[in-house]
Amino acid sequence: MNRSLTLATRHALTTQRDNGSWLADPDPRITETALCTLALARAPQPGAGHAAARGRVWLASGAAPQDHHPVARAVESALLSLALGADGPVDVSHPAFEDPALSARARLLQALALHTGRTVRGGAAPDALRTQLATAVAAPGRLKRWSSVELWSAHALVAVHHGDRQAALQAARTVADQQSPAGDFFANPVTTALAALALQAAAPGTAATRRCAEYLLASQHADGTWRFTTSDVWDTALAVRAFRSAPDFDRHALPAAVAYLVAAQNLDGGWPFRLGVESDNDTTGAALIALDGASGASGGVIRAGVRQLARQQRDDGLWRTWQSAGDPPVDDVIAHVVTALARHSGRHRVDLAAARAWLTERLDGQGRWHAGWYRGLPYATAEVLPALDAPAPPDGHPAARELAGTRNPDGGWPVEAGGPSTPAATGLALTALERGGLRDEDLWAPGLTYLVETQRDDGTWPGVPLMYGPRPLLTHFPTHTHAFAVEGLFAGQRRLRAAARGGCLQPHGEELSCGRTAGGPA
Repeated sequence: MNRSLTLATRHALTTQRDNGSWLADPDPRITETALCTLALARAPQPGAGHAAARGRVWLASGAAPQDHHPVARAVESALLSLALGADGPVDVSHPAFEDPALSARARLLQALALHTGRTVRGGAAPDALRTQLATAVAAPGRLKRWSSVELWSAHALVAVHHGDRQAALQAARTVADQQSPAGDFFANPVTTALAALALQAAAPGTAATRRCAEYLLASQHADGTWRFTTSDVWDTALAVRAFRSAPDFDRHALPAAVAYLVAAQNLDGGWPFRLGVESDNDTTGAALIALDGASGASGGVIRAGVRQLARQQRDDGLWRTWQSAGDPPVDDVIAHVVTALARHSGRHRVDLAAARAWLTERLDGQGRWHAGWYRGLPYATAEVLPALDAPAPPDGHPAARELAGTRNPDGGWPVEAGGPSTPAATGLALTALERGGLRDEDLWAPGLTYLVETQRDDGTWPGVPLMYGPRPLLTHFPTHTHAFAVEGLFAGQRRLRAAARGGCLQPHGEELSCGRTAGGPA
């Protein structure tokens, strides 16, 4: 296990960027490649047709729609069909599209179907869709900037379909106002491709339309794909949380990583998941956890972050994921905010009781926690447990015991019960066992063995899509898999050291002398 941690730490040190951060391109999936292929297939720029053809080759070579959620399956199936020019209707008939958080996905697919001359199964009639989008852009509420661009892009496509050139041109101008000098929209290929389609339809020949296509051409990968946006700030906070206290990491990587996180703080005091976008409550909480006690993080930086979270607290004592009005509170975000504010309790007077009670009620009502940013029981359990202001029972927290029961015969844990084991889920599960006060060696040894045996020679682990973005689609970032697996190994290292000294670990990893328990060595 020590050798495994040495390899993993070496990989982290060698992949840290010159600015102190970590960043990795996610694995390819249908969504981005299909949308960018569709956009370039209709662009007049030299090379656009060739790039679209390369995208179609990848899509046609066995790319399978995600199937963990009905809306994810419907979205990727529709986009694959549109990009490949297949026949048949675009299907948005599944009842899951009626979820307010997912209804925008149906509107986008309907707008794309109208734009490409395809029929639609389910959803609103074309006239009703036009009215829905016009109403939405007239009173959008507080939206994320990229969500606003996607909404206006859909509005432009539908307005063009109905021959309303004035409304389409207004929408195109609104979209173009958000374009970066490089031609992209928040470095997000989903948003950029949708904007490209809208600009081509409503404002062909303009500089904004040209820059958009040029950006898509330049961002295509060698395999013909496009990838979801990167998350450098989130990845760096995750790396610091996972590796901090490892001597080599603290000596060689931590100072630059802390400096990067400090520099990444937005003017409102919060942190964005990537540079250049607005703050979100989850990344702000994660950054404050990562910076707790770190040399180089001044009191002013911490106070500004704490004030931002205090401002974002709702009247019911909870927090949304983003600052957008339509985002509901979710378990992992509430937990990160509560944990962060508890770590910096001397700098605020925010009442955390309601949020902790809400987390307890969620467990009691559902039998488990559900995360909003990542899929799976291990992540939700590992991230929520530190937020609870109560010691674990002698036999461990019930949520940790429930998670322990989902372990597979190979020693690893699945993302959800009954699935195959994965290194990320296993690392998170072991982290949750530590935080939940479960010390049974029969649980720890097989899980640690699984992590050691699945590690590659370069110190990394294979991974599967875990992070939501855009929900309910999943994407896989190698940086996240690495951090989650490493967290489990460090939890195991602490567990073994405590056992060797006759001590025991409390839920948050603090070691206390407690001799032996009825279950054997503590």
